[in-house]
Amino acid sequence: MKRTALLLVLLLLGAVVAAGCIGGEKATTETSTSSPATTSNSPTESSGTTTSTSSTGSSGTTTSTSPTESSSITSTTSAELETGYPIEIRDFANRTVTIEKKPERIVSLAPSITEDLYYIGQLGSVVGVTKWADFPPAVANITRVGGYGKYANLEIIASLNPDLILADGYSMSILEDLEKIAPVVIIDPKNITDIYRSIELLGKITNSEEEARRVVADMKAEVDYVTSMVAGEPKPKVLFITWWNPIWVPGNGTFQDDLIRLAGGENVFHDVNGWAQVSMEQVLERDPEVIILSSGGITAEELCNTPLVDTKALKEGRVFTISDENLVSRPGPRIVYGLREIATYLHPEAFNYTFQPLTCNATASAGG
Repeated sequence: MKRTALLLVLLLLGAVVAAGCIGGEKATTETSTSSPATTSNSPTESSGTTTSTSSTGSSGTTTSTSPTESSSITSTTSAELETGYPIEIRDFANRTVTIEKKPERIVSLAPSITEDLYYIGQLGSVVGVTKWADFPPAVANITRVGGYGKYANLEIIASLNPDLILADGYSMSILEDLEKIAPVVIIDPKNITDIYRSIELLGKITNSEEEARRVVADMKAEVDYVTSMVAGEPKPKVLFITWWNPIWVPGNGTFQDDLIRLAGGENVFHDVNGWAQVSMEQVLERDPEVIILSSGGITAEELCNTPLVDTKALKEGRVFTISDENLVSRPGPRIVYGLREIATYLHPEAFNYTFQPLTCNATASAGG
């Protein structure tokens, strides 16, 4: 009996020891299983996971990180590395603006900016444009938000829930109101170099830098072609009329002044800054050899009934009207088409262009 009791006690002690060993193995196995999950992550993920584990020890926090969450972290990190958002840019008003993420709902308050976005492949992100936007034709399907500057409809803009508003200098008077709706970036180029910069800036903002570089490269190639065609040719004196009565002309620091220079001409009002109103006397004193009309107010034929009939330009019939004023009035990619058209008027022989000289049969009126 004593021997039997002793055997039973020994068997019970053996069972207890065995249970403790098995439990120890199980705990060790669970602990070691969590380690590969941490070390298998990328350096960035590993850093985050390790920090979390050390603060909580071997609690359920470590084991609660599911494969889905791990994948989400990887995806977010990759997106940030790819796009670089958030980004900080400096716009044409010398303002620093932070773009938190890739814009998906853009309101464009200038037709030229809308065209820029189209050329870099971002028209699909535009939800609002001005009533003047007419290119590309697809803008007909985009909500209209009014006109330039103070004529923009703030209520309509706000209703579109934009995550970015792009505007030119005409919107500076309502800038504070626009900023209450969404981040605002001012795009306001004044010359050809500025136009390149504006396209590149929009490319950076919309994560379309490669497309923007391509557009700028195409524009520069066209400019190079035109300048090579007119190189060495005489530079005619050009009067570029953007509006009539009063007469408005582009001066130094405007993209139209750049167009005249690149097209192989000499702007007779290059000595004035920006767009300027000038008198008939000033025009006559400078006696232009070529006159180019770009917008409205007067036709080439009607110039025959003004004092300009005495200029060399009208005497030789070298008065031209731009086929589409937007080609020379909107600082965007299509401006290079306007450049070639101007170059063709100034140097028709270089481009094998035959024009019909304007013939004035009427006598100029004294009043103009």
